[in-house]
Amino acid sequence: MIVGDDRRDDRRSLESHAFTLLSHQAPHLRPPELRTLARTWARVRLRPEEMQAWIAALGVDGAVITRDCRTVGIALSAMGVVLNGKRVRERLRGGESAFSAMARAAACGRSLKD
Repeated sequence: MIVGDDRRDDRRSLESHAFTLLSHQAPHLRPPELRTLARTWARVRLRPEEMQAWIAALGVDGAVITRDCRTVGIALSAMGVVLNGKRVRERLRGGESAFSAMARAAACGRSLKD
């Protein structure tokens, strides 16, 4: 089997895991919506237990935020850090960019890395 097929199989497996996880977290969503979210989560390429933890922290629609956090180096453990009276997860869910949250943390003398 060629490497491209391995990656596709890997993503399908992640997508299947994400679909199952999301269907338990958001039973109100219909299968087409769940499939779309599952595809988005699969693209983030997390291990299943990491995916579950990020979903718990940022919600079922938090895949893009998770990807951005990982890109700038914000750790999952930083979601509860309070910056200027608001938790990091609340800032991110409210629309603040991961880059902005990282800059805010630096200005406050806090680290959002592991």
